[in-house]
Amino acid sequence: MINKIKNQIPKSFFFILLLSIYGCESGSTSKSNISLKYLGAAGWEIISDTSTVLIDPYLSRIKLVGNSTTKNISNSAAARDWGDDNRPKFYRDDKYKPDTLVINKHILSADYIFVHHTHFDHAADVPYIAKKTGAKVIGTESLSNLLRAHGIPNNQIITVKGGEDYVFDNFSVKVLPSLHSALRKKLYFSSEKIPKDIEVPLKIKEFVEGNSLMYYFRFKDHKVLTMGSMNFIGEAIEGLEPTILLAGSANSRKEIYNYTERLLSLTNFPDIIIPTHWDDFRVTYDASQEEAIKSKVTPFIEDVKSIFPSAKIILPKHLEPLIFDSKGF
Repeated sequence: MINKIKNQIPKSFFFILLLSIYGCESGSTSKSNISLKYLGAAGWEIISDTSTVLIDPYLSRIKLVGNSTTKNISNSAAARDWGDDNRPKFYRDDKYKPDTLVINKHILSADYIFVHHTHFDHAADVPYIAKKTGAKVIGTESLSNLLRAHGIPNNQIITVKGGEDYVFDNFSVKVLPSLHSALRKKLYFSSEKIPKDIEVPLKIKEFVEGNSLMYYFRFKDHKVLTMGSMNFIGEAIEGLEPTILLAGSANSRKEIYNYTERLLSLTNFPDIIIPTHWDDFRVTYDASQEEAIKSKVTPFIEDVKSIFPSAKIILPKHLEPLIFDSKGF
């Protein structure tokens, strides 16, 4: 009787059954893949099986002279040789204008945008990208005020402060309170946020910090911890087990006590460590990053290796996807 029934069932049925049990490269295995693409500064694009997530998407890379957080312009910044970069210079009192040509070239769609804090190199391009893509945007009250000033509807805006643990389509996110980098030899401090009644476009200096966050993403086979600065709150990240750590690696990390050792040990020595927020984001994507690699990333990598010799460290290149399957890179 069993053989009779078996003979009546099409062979294709057993093939489909085998696929459902064991999977195949174009099926269940591919669903466990994620792609990470470095957008520069602290910016990333993460593509999972059903969602495109942007983190601090800053692509305009304006030619800023000096810094947004201080009036003082160093002699080296004032005398900088910009080479073949003929774009106009910006100063902190200038009104910000996104480079929509660059953004449109590299950002085609997005479902969610997460922002660590609201300095210009994290948040200034977000209103345009939110309008372009219709993505939901997650960040601080400072970010929400910026978005509403640009006419982004409330149903696209999710305001957080740290401590939230939210479920989205095929992933979840734990929102972590954090600290900004200790800039200018620890003299930097800001308790300001972008106010509700701000007029747009903002001046570059008006993109104030507005509190800092980190994000702990849980995808199907990967847990990704993101950083928007070279600082953290130990109690907030202790016990997390990211498989991928996007580690702030610029030189302001040196102001923090045992920065690298504490970061790695508190996060249980992640499988993969990718430096972030290390590049010179005042130049275009095709400009050399040799000096930034030499002065910022290389010392950080050496520091990691001295603490965690078996660490798998990946130095990302702008706009080149890194594909991770369930077994890693």
